[in-house]
Amino acid sequence: MQTQHTVNGTFLHKVVNSEGLKRPSMAIHCLHHLIHRYLSATLPEDARIATGSNTPIIVYLSRHRTGDVFQHDIERHFSITRSTASRVLTRMEAKGLIKREEVAQDKRLRKISLTDKSWGIVEQLRENASHMEETLLEGLSETQIKQLLQALATMRKNLISTGLVGTHRDQHSREKPQLGAVGEKNDSTTHELQPEAGI
Repeated sequence: MQTQHTVNGTFLHKVVNSEGLKRPSMAIHCLHHLIHRYLSATLPEDARIATGSNTPIIVYLSRHRTGDVFQHDIERHFSITRSTASRVLTRMEAKGLIKREEVAQDKRLRKISLTDKSWGIVEQLRENASHMEETLLEGLSETQIKQLLQALATMRKNLISTGLVGTHRDQHSREKPQLGAVGEKNDSTTHELQPEAGI
């Protein structure tokens, strides 16, 4: 069902679906949480040491295995604060998921890489994400998927063009609210670090 609303002389079309979602942003928000919950529910038992805030970092490090990755790279890629990145990486190191090593050219920098334990988890995450992707896109044609990706890219570009988000300078503008992570009730990074399905 469609209804028209006038705001400052402009007609806004609001599409209301069967779940009562009136705005695309609300639908995207809900879908994001469903994806996160699905990936958590289907995660193999021996990979659960990597909580919701750990898995995106593990995936990121696996994709950049041939280069040096430092904490500031994690901060920039996930748009998180320095304190948040430091907290998460310290926990991951304590779990044996990553190792941090000094680099010869600058003793202040510590290169981050995956441990053997994490490389075993990567394979399980890849298989789990592949199954999720198949379920998520079931019933959609190749054309529909392409149009969806184009629409999402445009929406992302629109937000970034404001200069308020998606830039390095907004990472330290404020601390994020405390949101519980899978297996870590006070981990604030579950929704800051977005799951990367295409492992």
